[in-house]
Amino acid sequence: SLSSFEDAQRFESVFKITKKTFSYICSLVYVPSLKDMNSYTFVDGRALCLEDRVAIALRRLYSTEPPETLESSVGVNESIIFLVTESFVDAICEQASHHLRWPDSSEMDKIKSMFDKIHNMQNCCGVIYTTHIPLGPNWSHEKYDSILMQVVVDPKMRFLNIWSELADSMTQLSILHESGLFEECEKGACLNGSKLKTALDGSEVREYIIGDAGYPLLPWLLTPYQEVLSDSMTEFNRRHSAATTCALKALARFKDTWRYLPWWPVDLKTLPKMICACLMLHNIVIDMEDDAAMPSVKEGNYCEEVRQLENEDAVRVRDMLSQHFLTSRSSESGVYTEEDHEVA
Repeated sequence: SLSSFEDAQRFESVFKITKKTFSYICSLVYVPSLKDMNSYTFVDGRALCLEDRVAIALRRLYSTEPPETLESSVGVNESIIFLVTESFVDAICEQASHHLRWPDSSEMDKIKSMFDKIHNMQNCCGVIYTTHIPLGPNWSHEKYDSILMQVVVDPKMRFLNIWSELADSMTQLSILHESGLFEECEKGACLNGSKLKTALDGSEVREYIIGDAGYPLLPWLLTPYQEVLSDSMTEFNRRHSAATTCALKALARFKDTWRYLPWWPVDLKTLPKMICACLMLHNIVIDMEDDAAMPSVKEGNYCEEVRQLENEDAVRVRDMLSQHFLTSRSSESGVYTEEDHEVA
């Protein structure tokens, strides 16, 4: 059996996950895998058990090895490797959707608490970031050469929300406006939890996410200041920049782990499923490191007046928050210490 390594370190070096996480992934895909349990075999005719098939799929998704090299190393024909991986991706998307969803109110409170403790960003719910995933030579649509992917990430480097499009003429701004997240936040159906009181007069700041200067400044999406900076603006930008690194680290880890993704020979219908499966697996690995976070297996266009008002609201929100950061920093110690820097 491909997965029957006695040495835990060797197992983790090959599959990049612990045996505990591997077993959990097998439990997720067990039911949909029963239907074709005996249809895939090694080259010597032995049937691939469930664990073997999960092991092959993970090896394929992790690797940029040529098919013939992988075929030789696992003892399974190239066509079977592809079918097993495709079946595994389908099963993960069907059975692991609870690992990639927007948090409920109690989960979001924990995320906000982490942003506060690690980066001193009170009431922050995530970091939004847009990245390109280049497509390899197996991609047959010459018009497109990459996928544009928008993600929202939490402090643990988990993906909370994704939206992807074939790049073509798409930009960071256009994919934001087309995303379901934008629609939900604009109508108040998302980021509508508890507010942060920022002043004695009762002024409050709603839940928000943060993004780089390529995003528009919105009441629920706060970007860094670009103009000449006051002390409060500088403090806001410092915290903003520190918190944003979790998205950069998450995407670097994602791209470095699921290295076969750009080379996957997919069509327009299966591409989103492939991306989602790898994102779910990324989250599963993180979730398995924190038992308390483990869920159950059972489980456009806008008129100019409205835009102007929203911009004014966003400026006011960011100003209130930046002043609150500066005030809270001063009241805590009066001096910014090296210990504060280490926490941030």
